[in-house]
Amino acid sequence: MCNVLCLIGLAFLFVAELHPGSQSLQEQKRVVLGNERALEILLKKKGGQRLGLVINHTSLLPDKTSLITAFLDRGIDVQAIFSPEHGFTGSQEGGREVEDGRFANIPVFSLYGKTKKPTPDQIHNIDAFVYDIQDVGTRFYTYITTLKYVLEAAAEARKPVYILDRPNPAGGILVEGPILKEAFTSFIGACPIPIRYGLTPGELALMMQGEGWIPQDVDIHVIKMENWQRFYYWEDTGLPWIPTSPNIPTAETAIAYPGTGLLGALFINQGLGTPHPFLLIGTPWLDPDVLMRTLGTERSAGIKLEAVTYTPVSIPGKVLHPAYENRLCKGIRIRILDPKKFQSVHFTLALIKALKEKYGADITVKSDSLNLLFGDDLLVRYLKEGIRYDQMISKILEEERSFNEKRQKYLLYE
Repeated sequence: MCNVLCLIGLAFLFVAELHPGSQSLQEQKRVVLGNERALEILLKKKGGQRLGLVINHTSLLPDKTSLITAFLDRGIDVQAIFSPEHGFTGSQEGGREVEDGRFANIPVFSLYGKTKKPTPDQIHNIDAFVYDIQDVGTRFYTYITTLKYVLEAAAEARKPVYILDRPNPAGGILVEGPILKEAFTSFIGACPIPIRYGLTPGELALMMQGEGWIPQDVDIHVIKMENWQRFYYWEDTGLPWIPTSPNIPTAETAIAYPGTGLLGALFINQGLGTPHPFLLIGTPWLDPDVLMRTLGTERSAGIKLEAVTYTPVSIPGKVLHPAYENRLCKGIRIRILDPKKFQSVHFTLALIKALKEKYGADITVKSDSLNLLFGDDLLVRYLKEGIRYDQMISKILEEERSFNEKRQKYLLYE
């Protein structure tokens, strides 16, 4: 009996060694952000330096302590704060200029107001920039343009930039959409990359430098994450989601956004003015059953579509006067079941094809806006009968392959 009990006890200890408890497994799995490692690495190496932080409301440690508070509590000299679109608090409606402000007697310079690039007067008192903003992995989301402009300003002033790396919620494997053409460069498209580019902020900064999209002598230091892998989506990170802006409330939204974010330029409501931005698609004239039959299963892997009705309304701080405000819209709700299979850009192109076939006369194409979002005139040309759908897709797939090859040497994670 004793031998049996001893064996059982040894077996139990062996299993416990392999599986030390769900909390420990979760802790092992959790991604360690660049800003956590900065507290161990950057602060020790750079004691005494005057810092300019490029941050917003997403610049939190996993325990919800803000980066600026963590730095100030440790006696770090923060001379300036720079904030992107939506402001330091992340509460400003998209597209609206943000005023300068102050936090704990530190100036907060808006990079989405009178200037979009740090000026010499704003940075003369700092020795280095620290960038820590959660992005969504979509080219027309403006935080990466702010990153580019900060890197340019740093190069001109000969100041280093420390990028505290973060996960890409759209994943690190899938690449989707055409490469931005120079003719359509703007603040919502500043680099020749696809719509969904599959890079972390640190990787993208290194690619900007390596490809000469910014001065190549800029002094970039990427403080890497730990435990993040390219196939991860947010649900894999073990981290809480922080809405990156008023209309990206969930990680699911961030996955759909690279595709459904295009639809506003067709005067189609994409869920703005509802609790589910970029996951609803509708208009007063659309028949969801007809649309779903026409779409079929094309590019619908990893999602479930549901017929819905809803009424978009103005929501102060999120959106004013959304498309078809206060009108009953009929459409579809996207539910993402498997983010690893869902190609949001290609799904949206298939959706636009179905809309064109059934409702071509009802679609209003805002050509200039669509070209800037898409980064190419291919989609406008298709909608105006200047190119066939298969020709457009073939060209996009070719550019996706080309970019995927080019980005390989800048990848920091497997």
